[in-house]
Amino acid sequence: MLSPSSSSHALRAMSLDAIRGFESAARHLSFTAAAEELCITQSAVSKQIKTLEDALGKALFLRGGKGLSLTPQGRELYEAARAALAQLASAVDRLLAVDRASVAVTTTPSFAALWLAPKLAKFQLLEPAIDVRVDASEARVNLEREGMDLAVRLRPVLPAGEGPPPLLQEQALLVAAPAVAARIHSATDILDTPLLVYHDPATRFAWMSWTAWYERLGLKPSARQPCLYFSQYEHVLTAAVQGAGVAIGRTPLVLPLLGSGQLNVVLPGQTVAGLGYHIVTSIHSAERPAVQKFRAWLERELTLEAIG
Repeated sequence: MLSPSSSSHALRAMSLDAIRGFESAARHLSFTAAAEELCITQSAVSKQIKTLEDALGKALFLRGGKGLSLTPQGRELYEAARAALAQLASAVDRLLAVDRASVAVTTTPSFAALWLAPKLAKFQLLEPAIDVRVDASEARVNLEREGMDLAVRLRPVLPAGEGPPPLLQEQALLVAAPAVAARIHSATDILDTPLLVYHDPATRFAWMSWTAWYERLGLKPSARQPCLYFSQYEHVLTAAVQGAGVAIGRTPLVLPLLGSGQLNVVLPGQTVAGLGYHIVTSIHSAERPAVQKFRAWLERELTLEAIG
């Protein structure tokens, strides 16, 4: 363990620019991507990382033929840097916008991209004096530590009486572009259609598994059927809109695309219940009027989706 004097010396050697460069490189696992994001050269990013490694006396990245990866010490510093920069950004936002209220919300990338972002214009019309900052992350962040006001989270739905009911429970259903959907009249027609797969290595959600859907529909997988795999769910739906195949849709995420006619339901009536949507508010933000207004709006919008 470092002595107080040693840690103070190390901290003095760490500039804010170096911390920002490290955080970006660690997030992207790429010095090139970090340089592009920060509008500096790759060489500058490399020097920033070396400054930190020299100050700590520890390697932060493993540099190999397969690219960058974080060392255990690098992962620890990344988590601390991400939280510190988020808190600093939140404080700066508040100081620079003294006359404006703001709300910071964290949620999953798919919910942010497919549901929340398209609806924020509606909230802005209702509350033009409130700014909204969206943090899209698969990680379940600590709201107080990272300066976030509230989170939209998905959880398994518990039996009645064993916990607060969700505002909305998602439903899984099959979707495709209109031209593709028009060719699927029965379950067996899916065998002649490319599958768009949300690749979840842990197979956490059976309702998002094509294996489970094939069992439900009485189908047997065929090695001749092409599949496209995606690590981000929003990319699955983008490919579906372009007519690349049939996808497993999730409400409410897929509802805007169904409403606009970009996607159609395949085999109507075949649905599976999934996770429940909950809103969690930071204990430090619960009494702020702007946060209360944004939370009330979210609750109304999610409830309307449930009714619809």
